[in-house]
Amino acid sequence: MNLNERVKKIRIYFCEDNNLKFAEKMEENPNTTSNWINGKRKLGKTILDKVLEKFPEVNPTWLLTGEGNMLKDEKSDVQFYDPEYLAKHKRRLIPFYDDVSTIGGVKGKIANVDDSSYPTEYIDTGDWFTDATAAIRHYGESMIEYPEGSILALKEVSERQLIVWGRDYVIETNEYRITKRIQRGKTDEFIRAYSSNVDTYPDGQLVHEPLDISWNDIRRISLVLGYVVKKNGGTMIFTSKK
Repeated sequence: MNLNERVKKIRIYFCEDNNLKFAEKMEENPNTTSNWINGKRKLGKTILDKVLEKFPEVNPTWLLTGEGNMLKDEKSDVQFYDPEYLAKHKRRLIPFYDDVSTIGGVKGKIANVDDSSYPTEYIDTGDWFTDATAAIRHYGESMIEYPEGSILALKEVSERQLIVWGRDYVIETNEYRITKRIQRGKTDEFIRAYSSNVDTYPDGQLVHEPLDISWNDIRRISLVLGYVVKKNGGTMIFTSKK
């Protein structure tokens, strides 16, 4: 393992291999830090000293020579975010976009549909959500099975015929992103989106009424596989949806 690869190991371990997060930590331009990794820029003493300053847990001897452990106090698995390690031990990480969110209702729809978002971190799905492709935050009260602020594990659906009616999906249009339970619409050109919260007003009208969404307006639709709740101390609790 050469010097550039050791710096990459640091980025993998401390920043989930997220170059933007690594660049922010290093107070450098992302292009600059990327060049450190791919060998386009020489890693001189000034850069290495800064790496050690920003990541004081790193063993200087390991960084400079490759000898010994990466961490001064090696208590955790250095390879946790290493793709080779994950493949060997059959672990999967899915990108978690903490700046991308969905709501259950239609009031105050979240229009955060920017495709330029980058993963905030990576979540180890273990054996819970083996088909998951991404994770985002969920807010709102119309889908009562998902706690406020929980993380939804999603599987993007590319073909309309793969839709399973009666299941929960995150539906994204150019204007909003919502979580709903879907059924066939009034015609083949629409889907009907329902809330699991069936609270009503005093006159009996649903607080969270169903809505029709045109297939032509849907730019992305993802099956909700389940949700994740972060407890104090960073513990990840994976809960499969019933």
